[in-house]
Amino acid sequence: MNTSSESQKKTQEPSSVCRGKNYAYRVGNGIYINLTNRCTNDCTFCIRHNGDGAYGSETLWLEKEPTVSEAFDAVCELYFPECREFVFCGYGEPMMRADTLLKVASLLKERFSLPIRINTNGQAPLICGEDVSPRMEGLIDCVSISLNTPSAEEYVRICKPVYGKKAFEAMLAFASACKAHVPNVLLTVVDEALSKYELAMCHALADRLGVKLRVRTYIG
Repeated sequence: MNTSSESQKKTQEPSSVCRGKNYAYRVGNGIYINLTNRCTNDCTFCIRHNGDGAYGSETLWLEKEPTVSEAFDAVCELYFPECREFVFCGYGEPMMRADTLLKVASLLKERFSLPIRINTNGQAPLICGEDVSPRMEGLIDCVSISLNTPSAEEYVRICKPVYGKKAFEAMLAFASACKAHVPNVLLTVVDEALSKYELAMCHALADRLGVKLRVRTYIG
């Protein structure tokens, strides 16, 4: 797996931010896990441009990336009886740290037996240099992939991936590959950002891939 030198170079992150050690935070009945601030996109609509946290959390900018034990311990400290799921989603692309993510997921499954979701840009095939979806089997219950737009050209314009147009095709390939190993695979779009025609194209694309499309409301 190529998650070190090359992948670390291909990331986008603001250079001057307030940083802390907020490795986990609560959203509703879920605990979200913040593994990294690195990302291969620089989306024009990213919530990172609007503040330092999400859903009332403290800063999600990290002093350093957590180890497996640090991330697991953070979740355990935050755990509450009403918790219904764990979500790998923070101020970066969680699949930048695929090895760590899967190790933490394994520990969480062993201790809590709750559903685990990954919110991702879907570029794992390029980030990791391999198909990591088989390693998710039995650990990950849902993969939610930010589709954002039905065309590669528009994706490049609004998401600004370091991989260019290859990112869009990699995302679709990842969604298709995950179907064999993950029970629930979603593509997501934001309703306010798309025309009715574009939304229809997104539905058609999801149908072609054999995955679900979730239309969500933008949270700025």
